[in-house]
Amino acid sequence: MSNALVKSKAGSMASLLKRFTAVIVLAGFLVLGFVVVATGPSAEPLPRSERAWPVSVVRASPAQLSPILITFGKVESKQVANLNTSISAPVEQVLVYEGASVEKGQLLIQLDAVEAQLALSIAQANFDRSVAALHSVRTQQDLAQNLQGHYEELSTITDSKLSRAQDLNAKQMISDAALDDARQAASEGNITLQRHLASVADFPSKVLQQQATVDETAAYLRKAELDLEQTQIRAPFSGRVIKNSVARGDRVMIGATLIQIADYAGLEVRVSVPSQTASLMTQSLQQGQIITATAEHNGQHFNFELERLSADIKPGQSGIDVFFVDSLNRAIDIGAVMSLSIKLPAQKDVISMPVHALYQNQTLFKLTDNRLEAVHYETVGDYVDEEGNYTVLVRSTSVSAGDSLMVSQLPRAITGLLVEPVTTAELDVERN
Repeated sequence: MSNALVKSKAGSMASLLKRFTAVIVLAGFLVLGFVVVATGPSAEPLPRSERAWPVSVVRASPAQLSPILITFGKVESKQVANLNTSISAPVEQVLVYEGASVEKGQLLIQLDAVEAQLALSIAQANFDRSVAALHSVRTQQDLAQNLQGHYEELSTITDSKLSRAQDLNAKQMISDAALDDARQAASEGNITLQRHLASVADFPSKVLQQQATVDETAAYLRKAELDLEQTQIRAPFSGRVIKNSVARGDRVMIGATLIQIADYAGLEVRVSVPSQTASLMTQSLQQGQIITATAEHNGQHFNFELERLSADIKPGQSGIDVFFVDSLNRAIDIGAVMSLSIKLPAQKDVISMPVHALYQNQTLFKLTDNRLEAVHYETVGDYVDEEGNYTVLVRSTSVSAGDSLMVSQLPRAITGLLVEPVTTAELDVERN
């Protein structure tokens, strides 16, 4: 038992010694690490510097420039005629078709003229009959006027006979019956004379009535002649055929459109512009200024001039229509859509800026001590410089002549950001 106890105590001592040795080793490592850290070289932190972003700048030079308005316009004709007829007749022949060029007075469509010719013959016969009746009335008038003297002479004779009969009867040389016969003859003569005088007085009315009949039949005759002319549809002006609505054999109705032609000598481009822009254009026209526009179409360059403005805003539009004409009056397809660059009246104190230099909320940046400063601007219009570059004309009360304006597109652009300015002139020198 004593030996076992001795062995147990010896094992406990050995285990305790191993634990103590491990603690001593760990403590030694900790002390060694502390000594290494304490005696190692000290590293001072590097000073933190602010980054300067390179940007391109231009010098602000407010000037008087003419903005441009880029918009679309449609080619139209000042005159588009819808030709129709006032008669109903079959189509005998169609001489021109859509797209054909025609001259003023050229025959376009021939209608069957048989019915119109018959109507003209009837009208001519009625007119001739009324003219003959007028001649007859006038002949009767002349005869009545010529016979008036004879009727007056007969009346005078019967009156003289009555006077002699009365004298003789008073002397009892003739009977009362003979006196009555003389009185009867005198009365009949006076009645005949008065009837004749009334007839003569009525002849001017008969002549006027018959003359009205002649005029009426003459009007019907002229109407028949016009109807006959309507069988030939002719061009009212030189132009091009836009649309054919009939073919040979069709029977056209009164007032129906047969053919449509446009006057190519009066082509214009209709453009809708904002009301404010239209007001500026009106003022310029009143001051005698010419507003021009340019366009490219089918490989041709066109120069237009503003001719007039519409008097009202059409339904469904927010602007006013203005009309440009080609100074050379060249032919353009009606209905073609053209992109026009309209040169608007010059504006004072504006700055030309590239599109990428303008930021949201009407903001651009100028440089103050190499730091950005956001300023608000007003858009005046678009602009194309002498080199053909597209820019925007702006105006700002916060920008003065000589200020440096950033023309770079910097995603981190905010007020106070440090930048390194490079002028566009320096960039051009580096490139060369």
